[in-house]
Amino acid sequence: MTDERKPMAPGAGDAPAELSCEESLALVYEFLDGELSPAWNEAVRRHVQKCRHCYPYFDFERLFLDYLHEAGKQPRANPELARRIRALIAGEQG
Repeated sequence: MTDERKPMAPGAGDAPAELSCEESLALVYEFLDGELSPAWNEAVRRHVQKCRHCYPYFDFERLFLDYLHEAGKQPRANPELARRIRALIAGEQG
């Protein structure tokens, strides 16, 4: 960055009208997690919408986070099956 902006502290205050790729990429996770102030969120969104370099990166990271979120929703074992497995394990140990 060539000026004194600090993109890692965008919680308060006005966001710049334009962000560089470096500034936008430094905020990818805060943006995707909804942790930016409305002004900074809008500044990052504007940059990503028009930047052919940053859009694929942000899109990949969004898809990756969506995948991780879905992977955490794995179905649980049937309670009866789980009980039978625990009984078998207890029988082998006893």
